[in-house]
Amino acid sequence: MTLYERKQEKRKPEDSFRGNLYVTVDTEIDADIHWVKGHPESFSSVIYGIPQILRPLWNSNRINPIYFVSPEVLKNSRCCNVLKEEIRQGAIIGAHLHAEYIDPDGKSPCEVERQAFPCTEYSTEIEREKIQNLRELIIEKLGIEPVWYRAARFGADEDTMVSLVDLGFLYDSSYTPCISWKSKGGPDHSAVPNGRHIVSVPDKKKPIIEYPVTIMGKRWGLFGKFLPDNWLFYQWLRPTHMTYIEQRRLLDLAKNKEIKDVVMMFHSVEIMINKSPYVRNRIMLQYYLWRLDRTLKYADRIGYSGRIK
Repeated sequence: MTLYERKQEKRKPEDSFRGNLYVTVDTEIDADIHWVKGHPESFSSVIYGIPQILRPLWNSNRINPIYFVSPEVLKNSRCCNVLKEEIRQGAIIGAHLHAEYIDPDGKSPCEVERQAFPCTEYSTEIEREKIQNLRELIIEKLGIEPVWYRAARFGADEDTMVSLVDLGFLYDSSYTPCISWKSKGGPDHSAVPNGRHIVSVPDKKKPIIEYPVTIMGKRWGLFGKFLPDNWLFYQWLRPTHMTYIEQRRLLDLAKNKEIKDVVMMFHSVEIMINKSPYVRNRIMLQYYLWRLDRTLKYADRIGYSGRIK
């Protein structure tokens, strides 16, 4: 066997298992290390980060990402041009409802003091109207009808699902297994199962297909049981706070449980220096991108394909 053949052999999945890796990016305005949105508004993670940093990663790892796009991004023409090019290259666009930024009573990001859970901050009727307005904005600015949805702060519940069906959405990725947001004023997702599943919607013929973010219990083994009930201490398929080894183990666990669909998530601003709390300097950025790249490669090696259509 030649050296080339040996390299190709290493890239093949270890067995016949075939699953899907959904790489999802919450695509938003730039912030600072405290999540404060600046004025004037800036969108470096979209205008520069997507084509210059993420697109090479997608190409080298054969990934079709899902960009969950927040309303303020769609109001910037340069961002829309980037996203149109991403669509051309196979990316999927979903709606990401930061409800404060869109009518009714929409505000600019610099005017908003705190981020809310859409399903608990607003009435069902207002939440639905905001989702509808975001959907129409995507159609107007990007020329496609979105069928994927993710709420800001994962703030979606059963009433949200009813609105999504009525508005023509097919898929949701707002749920976070194992985690309840009730202490912060949000929904309780602690009983949600991992992997793709059907969410039945009362009095509706069509259900929503749920693709929850892949989360499996506390980190750090037995010690994890004593940790506070905070999202940081849970095992997410998320390079934000998880090491490569932890994400690799999580993928192995999902495969062993025969979970065919796994969902990775992070924010677009996390790939820029000082645009989120998670990357403060060039070394941290290089480490972030390294563990993202290694996790994508490992997922492919064990049979999780990122070529989502």
